[in-house]
Amino acid sequence: MIFQRYFSPSRRARRLLLCQSALVGLTATTFQAHAQEQTDVVQLAPIVVQGKLSYSGAIDGYLAPATETGVKSGVPLADVPQSITVVTSRELQDRAPRQVEDAIAYVPGVLASTWGMDDRYDQFSIRGFDMGPSATYRDGLPQKALSFSGFTVDPYMIERIDVLRGPAGVLYGSNDAGGMVNMVTKRPVFDHLAQTTVGVDSNGTGTAAFDWSGVLDEAGTLAGRITGKVRKGETEIDDSDNDRAFLSGGLTWAPSDDTALTLLAHVQRDKLTPIIIAPVNGEDIDPAWGSVPSDYPYKQSPYNHFNTKQQSFGWEFTHNFSANLVFNQRARYAHQTTDYSQLDFSAATASGLEYYAFRNEEEAQTFGLDNNIGWTQNFGAAENTLTVGADYQRSRYEVGQKIDYSTYIVSYDAPNFDFDVVDPALATKDRTTYVEKGVYLQNHLDLGQGTKVTAGLRHSWFDTKAENLLDGSRDSQDNSATTGMIGLTHTMANGLTPYISYTEGFVQNTGRTIDGDVLDPSESTQWEVGLRYAPTSDLMLSAALFDLRKTNVREYDTRDATWSSFTQAGEIKSQGIELEARGRLTDRLEGVMSYTYLDTENTRSEDASLVGNENAFAPHHQASLWLDYDASNLTPGLKIGGGLRYVSSYYATQSNARKTDGYVLADMGLSYEMSDVSFDLGVTNLFDKTYENMCYDSYGCSRGEGRLVTFSVTSNF
Repeated sequence: MIFQRYFSPSRRARRLLLCQSALVGLTATTFQAHAQEQTDVVQLAPIVVQGKLSYSGAIDGYLAPATETGVKSGVPLADVPQSITVVTSRELQDRAPRQVEDAIAYVPGVLASTWGMDDRYDQFSIRGFDMGPSATYRDGLPQKALSFSGFTVDPYMIERIDVLRGPAGVLYGSNDAGGMVNMVTKRPVFDHLAQTTVGVDSNGTGTAAFDWSGVLDEAGTLAGRITGKVRKGETEIDDSDNDRAFLSGGLTWAPSDDTALTLLAHVQRDKLTPIIIAPVNGEDIDPAWGSVPSDYPYKQSPYNHFNTKQQSFGWEFTHNFSANLVFNQRARYAHQTTDYSQLDFSAATASGLEYYAFRNEEEAQTFGLDNNIGWTQNFGAAENTLTVGADYQRSRYEVGQKIDYSTYIVSYDAPNFDFDVVDPALATKDRTTYVEKGVYLQNHLDLGQGTKVTAGLRHSWFDTKAENLLDGSRDSQDNSATTGMIGLTHTMANGLTPYISYTEGFVQNTGRTIDGDVLDPSESTQWEVGLRYAPTSDLMLSAALFDLRKTNVREYDTRDATWSSFTQAGEIKSQGIELEARGRLTDRLEGVMSYTYLDTENTRSEDASLVGNENAFAPHHQASLWLDYDASNLTPGLKIGGGLRYVSSYYATQSNARKTDGYVLADMGLSYEMSDVSFDLGVTNLFDKTYENMCYDSYGCSRGEGRLVTFSVTSNF
């Protein structure tokens, strides 16, 4: 078990905590005073009836009332003793993000698009840990990347995104320190829903989509939903592809209030553009050698492509044996094939820009199953909900890689990719199988008078088997881990809810030490204290102070000349503060606001040059603001939205040899609704700011996305 010490905030951190408490307290006083001036009545915190909570489905606003991502039995958002943000269906509709990483760009603690214009899968860091596709879940089950097979999901297919920050080992098993992103798929509704959308953007990409749901039988026990989208065009990269076609469907059978079964399936085909990394004049390219034109970061070889096909099928089943006893089951199988080839940048030299070709042909499949029983019982004035569960996940992926590092030269005088690239010979072909089994329990105790205690415990067994399909060699590794969590929240009559929690997590490290011993899992621990304030039922202000540690970090053993052995002396510390306001500010104005301060450090390492350095993709400051204004008082049916995102400079590697400059981006949205038709105009990076998301030491940078203007027409019928 890894219950440990930690959380000794610095003097500056303690001052930050005092400041956050004062800020939220001052805001609370202001709201109360305003209410008393108008009505002479103190507004108490809104009461949410447990049985009426919804953890999926459309939300008409920017604040979700409840979640089951942080507490598996499902609780009001304020009762989760850990930082959590829900991107609602309304926000997804207003901002119309192209990728999931764009959808969470306004969430505190999240640095989105860490790898720039990279469409292979969603990339992001959470609380200073580069997580990306290794931290994605769908409907509470893992949907993590296997090699380059990312199982990406289009935002039009989902209806909310829950972002839980910090370790989550008790509920979800193996996952890295920063947290997890849970996407909730659109489900059938027992009502009529019918929508079509057509659109075009400034890069020439056209889109057509539809979403339909309704009751399928006279008894009203069967509902279906089907959602589809076709997109074809390109990005701002030369010779790029931006094509997608998906069809998803759901069927819900609810013969009684006690039983419900939902089937979910989808098929998807993508033809996308991989990451482009280009050298920078004067930094990666010696001026004596030459230079590249300003548009070079947008050029690529016609050889590049990233084509995928994926399918998934799963179900969710719930049955109430009694008013106090419920059984839940979730399962999903997913399959993806990936054909990925790229002429990749290698280095800038005196003779020109060197590139090499590789091609990956992959097949990946994953299966996840989660069963749990929830038992609720009153003990006097206290209500206790105990969730006991067992989960299983299995993934397998085969990767054939063609690569020989033959060099292609692009000259400085006339840099172009107008030459043939030949597939290299097959170099490796491997199969990797990962199996994880876990048993867990989580107890949520409502003591009455606003006090809730949440505690949990898990034990997991996990093993990895690696097979070389060319020479027949095999290797395997078995590990286990025990993790726990405990948290306390207390809701006061004035709407303030302070909380404190301790959480743990783990992730497997594959490999061996120089002595041949199997590596232990990396462990993560976090202490967090926070304060939430809900002046109304559709507005919440949140503040959190955290101390997050990751230990047993895997590092290469420099004593091994073959670079095939590892040590586990590494330790990373991340401390910070997050502030967030989310919901309705006035009758006509709603939105989200956030600020993040982050202080990371490599506190231990076998490489002495790394000790004291900042972790990668961990900017000290981030701030964001998105507001949506109902301007129907000016013009009936008009809505105006706008946002700002600020990110300070950060490093892309732990060596801290090169900084990626900070940036400020502006976004905008206009919507005009007339009868059942809406016309929507969206602009991201409004002022076409040129910036980088990632700069590697003495290598190159990946550009951030430029201005993109999108116009669409949506009809509801």
